[in-house]
Amino acid sequence: MSFKELITRSRLSLTIQALSKKEQFALLGAAVIFLASATTYSVLYIQTKTVIVAAQGGQFKEGVVGQPAFINPIFPTTDADRDISRLVFTSIVEGAESIARSEDGKTWNVRLRENILWHDGAKLTADDVIFTLELVQNPEVNSPLYASFQGVAAERVSELEVKFVLQSPYAFFETDHLSNLRIVPKHLFYDIPAQNLKLGSFGLRPVGSGPYKVASHETDMNGAVTEVKLVANKDYFKGRPNIDTFIFKFYRNTADLIRAYNLGQIDGAGLASAEPLTDDKITIRHETYGLRSLRYYAIFVNPALVPRELKSLEVRRALSRSVDRERIINEVFLGRATPLYGPTRLASDPGKASPEPLKGLKLNLVVPAEPFLAKSARIIKENWEAGGAEVNLQILPAKNIQEDILRKSNYEMILFGNITKESEDLFAFWHSSRRFYPDQNLALYQNKNVDAALEKYRQNFDSEERLELLKTISNTVAADVPAIFLYSPHYTYVASPQLGGLDSQTPINTSDDRFTNVANWYVKTKRVFR
Repeated sequence: MSFKELITRSRLSLTIQALSKKEQFALLGAAVIFLASATTYSVLYIQTKTVIVAAQGGQFKEGVVGQPAFINPIFPTTDADRDISRLVFTSIVEGAESIARSEDGKTWNVRLRENILWHDGAKLTADDVIFTLELVQNPEVNSPLYASFQGVAAERVSELEVKFVLQSPYAFFETDHLSNLRIVPKHLFYDIPAQNLKLGSFGLRPVGSGPYKVASHETDMNGAVTEVKLVANKDYFKGRPNIDTFIFKFYRNTADLIRAYNLGQIDGAGLASAEPLTDDKITIRHETYGLRSLRYYAIFVNPALVPRELKSLEVRRALSRSVDRERIINEVFLGRATPLYGPTRLASDPGKASPEPLKGLKLNLVVPAEPFLAKSARIIKENWEAGGAEVNLQILPAKNIQEDILRKSNYEMILFGNITKESEDLFAFWHSSRRFYPDQNLALYQNKNVDAALEKYRQNFDSEERLELLKTISNTVAADVPAIFLYSPHYTYVASPQLGGLDSQTPINTSDDRFTNVANWYVKTKRVFR
């Protein structure tokens, strides 16, 4: 301290000492008010002149029921495979700089972005796209996408451009097909025979081009995978993801999953519906997102095996109108579902009916052993038996449903679900050509007018005309009552309040769609000037 400063401070001290006690308190008060005002002004200034935005950093732990087996989007074995594949691989639509279709709707040209790199540094090209399609179309690969791409040819136009040629126009080729085709690297799989693809070394160490890349995985003493660690891809073509580390942790069942959340071991988890929360409560802070799902559930009536009485339209209408959908939605889904009266939301509520036609009916209903379906079926059984029917529920494991029931169309009535996708193309579920296994017209429904409308709907590129066609299809199917339509449950996602950036508005088809915009998720924030 300089001599001058010492003198100045001494004078200030003497001046303060010369003041009376009252004056000293007044001075102190004024100083405190000045400091508080300055602090408040500074805070207000910062708040009004800045905004909170996502910041890079942090980690997020996602809980999943089940095990990963082979992380590859061409032939995922489990839901866990699909979830991780969504973060590791890029779809054709995501990687496209442009997509153009011909006037007749049969030719689609896809131009890829220039800057897409595989996680090993190689460039993603049109050759990778064509190789991926060839894998999907190879019956030995047994890809779930096989049926979607039958009759589709692909030609290499240039290093970054591919031309797809369809046998007939399809309005939803981009949204329903190309958006689900995730590209795999030709340079890593080309020399592996199709039947040996799942035996390769890339099962839990995949190389993709998505926002995250696999860094490591951990197993327990029994060989079960307990954790897969992903790290942000700094070379991701859409920009580096916000969250540095994304960790998947795996659990045997929903109860274990929710327990892990309550213990703070995970930060988020997807649930098929809100139904598990009625039994296993989440006790720590969380946000619950009800994501609109594009699946619906109905009781499909098999006209070949049902009792003679159910061939009556009046009886089927009475069955439909006797179902207390509101009770099911409140008790089973905690209100997170939409009631349905037809194959889409366009079908209106037909109102209540007299239970008179139900008296004396003997009904056999097959139900998959999913808790929310079993609970729904028990309420429906109560509804129908209140009207005088006798209902036998056959609650069976999913494996039995597939092998013994659906394969042989061995059911009078079955409670089952369909996923319509955003296009709401109902062809696969209600066209008469799709009545037999493995096709999905579970009601074995036949209506020539509906067939014609379904065919026209998927070949029409005018959205307003398609909407009118969909209303006609919906109302006609609903009026024929080939099924008792029940509800469309929301997909429930539970996450820590610190998570931001989740897209809760876009409807989802399958559970991995919750990661649609995962690169925009964040757990860290910062303030920046406007």
